[in-house]
Amino acid sequence: MAANTKESNQPNPEQAGALARLRELTDLLNRASRAYYAQDTEIMSNLEYDALYDQLQALEEETGIVLADSPTVNVGYASVDELPKEAHERPMLSLDKTKDREALRDWLGNQKGLLSWKLDGLTVVLTYQDGRLEKAVTRGNGQVGEVITPNARVFRNLPVSIPFRGRLILRGEAIIRYSDFDRINEKLEEEAAAKGIMADVRYKNPRNLCSGSVRQLNNEITAARNVRFYAFALVEAGDTDFANSRQKQMEFLTGQGFETVEYRPVTA
Repeated sequence: MAANTKESNQPNPEQAGALARLRELTDLLNRASRAYYAQDTEIMSNLEYDALYDQLQALEEETGIVLADSPTVNVGYASVDELPKEAHERPMLSLDKTKDREALRDWLGNQKGLLSWKLDGLTVVLTYQDGRLEKAVTRGNGQVGEVITPNARVFRNLPVSIPFRGRLILRGEAIIRYSDFDRINEKLEEEAAAKGIMADVRYKNPRNLCSGSVRQLNNEITAARNVRFYAFALVEAGDTDFANSRQKQMEFLTGQGFETVEYRPVTA
């Protein structure tokens, strides 16, 4: 059953506040767990942790959104022998490029447009069915990609549950932040030095690291790489009416718990 098409696609201030608090609690509780289990220290009492945990659970039930790294989710790591290939329902064709502002103005004409960053990572197509992540496939050659669903389930900021009921398909970019890129390279150098390996083991850039991390056969490795997902296009959302507006589509995705690429409305 599709979402109510008469409702606004943009999160109201109360919903936006709930989403922000949900992310804040997820991050805070994860930091408390790491401090306790990995660093043998406490940043809050057990009573405080339990109260915040209950608050997070209540928010997840209220919003219908559960992030992949939520402490309320028991992550089951999985290994596979290979990544299955699958044809995209809608081919992901390459877009024309231009550095000419006048050409861009001519193309936009008297229409309103949405200007956004093009992130440099690995494009992934996500499919949700009745609020649950069903499938994640890489862009591949635009026609056929690799199924990486277990890996997507451990992306740091990806909702594994959303409030929308029906079939939802979206595209986005999986990335690794420069801070994580530097941290991972430093760890690789330390491990190589300990083994007496003199060769350069560092990844050349975050894009290569992200590509390798997303396409791992063991998603425990993916989880350790802190991969993040930023949505940039909605492909399908039942019969929800967005009035042919990309901005409303992006606002809808934000309301479902996804982080989107930074964007702004523009005119010629």
